[in-house]
Amino acid sequence: MTPAHADNDRIHFNGFGSIVAATTFDDEKPYFSYDDDLNFKNESLFGLQVRGDMGENLSATAQIIARGSEDHDAEFEWAYVTYAIDNNWTVKAGRFRTPFFEYSDTIDVGYAYHWVRPPKFVYVPLFKNLDGLNITYASQIRQFDSTLNFFYGSVREDIPIGQVDLKFVYGGSWRIGVDWISMRFSYFRSKLSAPAIAPGLDNILPPEDPSAPAPAGPTVSEEVADAIRANDDRGAFGSISLKVEYDNFFAVAEVTKSEIEDSIFPDPLGYYVSAGYTMGKFTPHLTYEVFDTSPRRSILDEVSESDPVYSTLEGIIEGTDQDNTVITIGVRYDFHHSASLKFDFSKINYDKDGPNRIDTQLFSTAISFVF
Repeated sequence: MTPAHADNDRIHFNGFGSIVAATTFDDEKPYFSYDDDLNFKNESLFGLQVRGDMGENLSATAQIIARGSEDHDAEFEWAYVTYAIDNNWTVKAGRFRTPFFEYSDTIDVGYAYHWVRPPKFVYVPLFKNLDGLNITYASQIRQFDSTLNFFYGSVREDIPIGQVDLKFVYGGSWRIGVDWISMRFSYFRSKLSAPAIAPGLDNILPPEDPSAPAPAGPTVSEEVADAIRANDDRGAFGSISLKVEYDNFFAVAEVTKSEIEDSIFPDPLGYYVSAGYTMGKFTPHLTYEVFDTSPRRSILDEVSESDPVYSTLEGIIEGTDQDNTVITIGVRYDFHHSASLKFDFSKINYDKDGPNRIDTQLFSTAISFVF
């Protein structure tokens, strides 16, 4: 092997992408960022990953993604170094994907799963990536494969409604499986600041910056504002998933629960069950998804009913009450060894009234590929 070849062997490039188009066919029944226009931009993306092998079990990985929703401005989403201590222990440091849920690591790689997108109400994280340390311990427990992950780090990301800031986040996950069945558990805690997610809150909250202009109408007291805002509050997040792959049949179920103490955050519970069967190049599948919240009505105990802001606050808190279901039926067609064509039809139903909660249907198609 020549030196040039040796150098080439140390650099590995991989790429992936998805061209996603979706519409509700009704401008009066939008869903997330879709309406009656056939939109090719919202979820389309192109990614490139490069890994450099530095020898003696040390490597460096970077991932760049250009998202249609961000005008295809390419950004580094991953950048970390990995050191394999031995056959069991691996240490990763830098920026990497938050390893919370079953499809966290591959959520941008549409070719890795059967849907156009993973269940939306479960996979709507406030943040995607973590700056910190990840330690993995892989082992064999009798006939079971076991992988333990421990991580610690921090997050600061700008999202459309403001900035999410986690001064620290720590936790872990455990995957154990044998042959055709596997389970995954994850749990993490954090100290979190996040923007007000409930519509209308800005109109009744006193400004955090004393020099900022106050809302035109009455506001809640500073004590009640502290009970509403997610400002350096403790958060806990967890999930359990079960995956079965037996011959051509597969099924996956996942439950996630989030909680931010001392805030108006309504502690959402999300879960889904999905199953499919591969017949040659075709994989039809069916998914049932639920998103349920628990409004923080206890905040109202701190406000007198005679307070002019009481009814407004009560309406905002009730507005956080959600009980949504989504049924998705779809088919994946593997027309190429590195690309698939997918069609999903989703029926979205809202049991609770609220802003932008209109029962609707979403038609989605995607070409997902890897190279």
